[in-house]
Amino acid sequence: MLPDYLVPAKYHITPVEQQPTEAEKEVSFTQGKRKLSDFEPDILIGVSRTGKSRNMLLEEHDRHIKDRLFRAIKIEAFVHLLNDLQAEGEIDAQKLSQIMAEKTKEINEAGNEIWLNLITREKNNPIFYSLGED
Repeated sequence: MLPDYLVPAKYHITPVEQQPTEAEKEVSFTQGKRKLSDFEPDILIGVSRTGKSRNMLLEEHDRHIKDRLFRAIKIEAFVHLLNDLQAEGEIDAQKLSQIMAEKTKEINEAGNEIWLNLITREKNNPIFYSLGED
């Protein structure tokens, strides 16, 4: 290469920054983060290569988001109730396992109905798991 003093100023080329490699990006992404809650902002704003959000629950165009979130909250409330009852001694392990077996059977039957509807398209409305009265 020619020294700078021999090349006219209009031909000077500025050095190009090198893009960090994938390994360097991964190291800087995880630096200082130890818990899942530390990664929460990165996960929630993450987008795929096509520009779409990776977390479909956060998409506003999802028509059934309220129903799915409501069902998830009901499941979480059911878990907390069972844990509280067991901690207070209101329910023993045998009764709890019986409840779990019954609910597992109900969920499996509802899952079969959902898959059958997905295959046959008998109903246009979405079918959800139902763990109690709405």
